[in-house]
Amino acid sequence: EPVPVRVRRLKWGEDASPLETLGLGRPPDVLLAVDVVYGREERVWSALVETLVALSCEGTLVLMAHGNGAAPGVHSMGGRFYEMAADHFEAASLPADAEHPGCQIHCLVRRPPAESRRGSVRPRTKRARPH
Repeated sequence: EPVPVRVRRLKWGEDASPLETLGLGRPPDVLLAVDVVYGREERVWSALVETLVALSCEGTLVLMAHGNGAAPGVHSMGGRFYEMAADHFEAASLPADAEHPGCQIHCLVRRPPAESRRGSVRPRTKRARPH
């Protein structure tokens, strides 16, 4: 039976319980985020990371697609956003698509809480192999 689609407003870093706000009983298996890391405001990126952590659990896959307007360093999985995300997520980059050179897709997988780290200066990243 089809599941009804619902839309809810979620403000990064401002909702005490993003799962409750979205009406979810548990973290989803997959989160999709498109064109969300832009500009130069570190507090916004920090709020996004905080929200992704609150919406995920060990093994949750976060697919992030970044277009031409992405913040500096994001296409190469660098910059402050990925430094902050590295505290909680392993990350890999899918090979660029020749038909869409301005789009970069990154996969983040939530680490177990015991493996989360704070104060890192470099994200642990790797390139995904094409199949």
